Amino acid sequence: MNPNPNNVANITDKQPAAQCEFRIQCMLRGFPIEITGSGRAQDLKIIVDRLFDLGAEPPNLSPIGGKSEPTKAAGLPTCPIHNAPMKPSQKPGSFFCPKKNDDGSHCRQKA
Repeated sequence: MNPNPNNVANITDKQPAAQCEFRIQCMLRGFPIEITGSGRAQDLKIIVDRLFDLGAEPPNLSPIGGKSEPTKAAGLPTCPIHNAPMKPSQKPGSFFCPKKNDDGSHCRQKA
């Protein structure tokens, strides 16, 4: 039995194939985000523009071929004084140390 008795072409058969594959990495409110997809170059621009509108920031990447700094564990920087993970601040992409110093004052380390 013919599943398409009227010999009508499926619309998916007539659509052009995706023209590019992409992977976007960014920080959104202190959280690392990765988006992968495929589509037209214009789709990529729309997604990047929307991410910027939401307050996303590009990750700190080293030059092509280089390696990123090993100071971040699970995407969070580490306080050099307390050797503890830092917390995201209210400013996107910024971090602070939540620990207190021996004298009871708050640690002033920021990343």
